[in-house]
Amino acid sequence: MKHIFIVNPVSGHGRSKKIIPWIHDYCQANGKDYEILMTEGKGHATQLAARYTAKDDVTVYACGGDGTGYEVLNGMQAGVPMAVIPSGTGNDFTRMFEYPKGLSLKETLFQTIDGKEAQVDIGRANQTMLFHNCLTMGLDAAVTVKAEKLGKKLPIPSKLVYIVSVFLTLKERKPIDLELTMDGKTTHHQMLLLAIMNGKFYGGGFQPTPDASVQDGVFDICLVDYTSLSRILLLLPKYMVGKHVLEREAHFYKCTSLQVKTAQLVPSQIDGEVKYLQEYDCELQPKFITVRVPQASGLN
Repeated sequence: MKHIFIVNPVSGHGRSKKIIPWIHDYCQANGKDYEILMTEGKGHATQLAARYTAKDDVTVYACGGDGTGYEVLNGMQAGVPMAVIPSGTGNDFTRMFEYPKGLSLKETLFQTIDGKEAQVDIGRANQTMLFHNCLTMGLDAAVTVKAEKLGKKLPIPSKLVYIVSVFLTLKERKPIDLELTMDGKTTHHQMLLLAIMNGKFYGGGFQPTPDASVQDGVFDICLVDYTSLSRILLLLPKYMVGKHVLEREAHFYKCTSLQVKTAQLVPSQIDGEVKYLQEYDCELQPKFITVRVPQASGLN
């Protein structure tokens, strides 16, 4: 088997570049067949990943953050295993891999190369977009837009970037009229945000759906009603750590398919990639892709 490392050199404020000599040293010392490919701009990781088919007997590694993982995922051919080395800013998808506590980036790299394979669920939106972690609309997507800009300017931890962005965005909030159809049942809402989750985390560790799993065959949905600023400020600390499940504004659902329509154009994001669409048609793809993870990972 050959190990193909797709490295985003600007991910994590250049953190991904640190792993390049580690790849060379470990693979050469252990007789691994490998190749390192550097991305050169937006969408390039998708093009690089699409080169390989199951006949090539490779594992394709996304070396970067959730955005790099999203691009690689959307280029993967059927039957090709994927790995993610969390060297970006947020790394929310790999939080679901249940790594041993205290595992360094270097150890994660080495243990993934000599790891095991597991099958995980993937979301599909509007037939053309795959997402491994989340699709969100409303306030948190607007925060993602703000955080992306701040993250490039401020060398601070991702969770702090997200928190700062939340407060900067709150004053611009407006209620969003939403039509939501889940597994054929339609409801209407005035919402603050909607999170369609495969995993538990986004925004550098926020937990909108603390019971989610990437191996359970369903989406976990968190919908938060539009509410006052004072209520948002009370909810936010709980939302950060997944303790908002009993709050009256928060509603939770599980489903395998859903359609979303908004009355106005609102920001949305898919694994950190910002979109401006009024309609989404989403389907959960169970055990869609094989991922390579450390032997000690909690995935099976």
